[in-house]
Amino acid sequence: MFTTPTLTVSLPAIVANWQTLRARFTGDECAAVVKADAYGLGAIEVSEALEKAGCHTFFVATLEEAIALRSALPDVRILVFHGVLAGEEFAFAAHRLIPVLNSIPQIERWKPVAAEHVHAVSALHIDTAMGRLGLQVGEFVALMKKNPLALVECRVGLILSHFACAPEAENPLNVEQLTLFQKALALAPEIPASLCNSGGIYLPKENHSHLARPGCSLYGIAPQSNAANLMHQVATWDAPILMTRTLEREQTIGYGATVIAAKGTRIATVASGYADGYLRHLTGKGIAYIGDYKVPLLGRVTMDMLCFDVSAVPESLTHEGAALTLLGDKDGIRVDDVAAAADTIGYEILTRIGSRVKRIYLS
Repeated sequence: MFTTPTLTVSLPAIVANWQTLRARFTGDECAAVVKADAYGLGAIEVSEALEKAGCHTFFVATLEEAIALRSALPDVRILVFHGVLAGEEFAFAAHRLIPVLNSIPQIERWKPVAAEHVHAVSALHIDTAMGRLGLQVGEFVALMKKNPLALVECRVGLILSHFACAPEAENPLNVEQLTLFQKALALAPEIPASLCNSGGIYLPKENHSHLARPGCSLYGIAPQSNAANLMHQVATWDAPILMTRTLEREQTIGYGATVIAAKGTRIATVASGYADGYLRHLTGKGIAYIGDYKVPLLGRVTMDMLCFDVSAVPESLTHEGAALTLLGDKDGIRVDDVAAAADTIGYEILTRIGSRVKRIYLS
């Protein structure tokens, strides 16, 4: 077997996170968001594990993602956030996929499909703060006044919106969004609703509606900004050591000569870099582990290699091919820790991990 960086994904940990979120949610159903290849961790593998655990509704971003997921899971509900674009209408019907209708043109585009196919149901998106996709509340009110049967004609089975600041429990925008959403729902009280993302599940139960659709917290990212993270860490990124050297003189390390290492420093060079998704912004901030030994990154993050100071690590642990852990369940390298060091969010840390990092699944 070739020596290569690996990302070990714990499917039981993802299932446990979903079960934690489902237990907290007071509505009828807890779905799962598996867009962007389940945040880089493998949409098919993750979804199959969640389906076995009792999850029956999945959200993706694009039609292509949905068709791929349908090939693996023939009997679940799959909703597509981007909605139905021109020319895609009957692909949705053929694969039994549910578009989230985001605009008047998408609504008009879907009507003939719904008229022809009895199973061609849809969802409707109401924009309450994000300003990306969805009908504004005024647009929806005008639509229903003009055509009270519009939702029936589109076979709308779910009305949804999306929290902008749910991780911040005290943010007043949460209340404003709920108020706007309830105004829209009053025009279609018989249709199930969905507002909660991961953070929304931790808001008061009046925010919960019928269906929750957690995403980031399934993958170990904290659902709340200022509270302990109760989610399991689900991914471990190990990079093999290519070589270890002991410096025979004081010298600079890496491009730009930004770091000077002392004579006698032991340096391990490992096979990962920004081409694999280890963000260049971690230069000067990154840490890793060899066993229980924490080691600092030396020099700049480069395309294919990283250098770490392993002077304090027993030489028996730093041989060629030994694993150095860049992301995992240890202080400083959990997904939110790495994100904070890189001045970004956990979503980016996971979705940037590239294809050269081999996925291994624990089941």
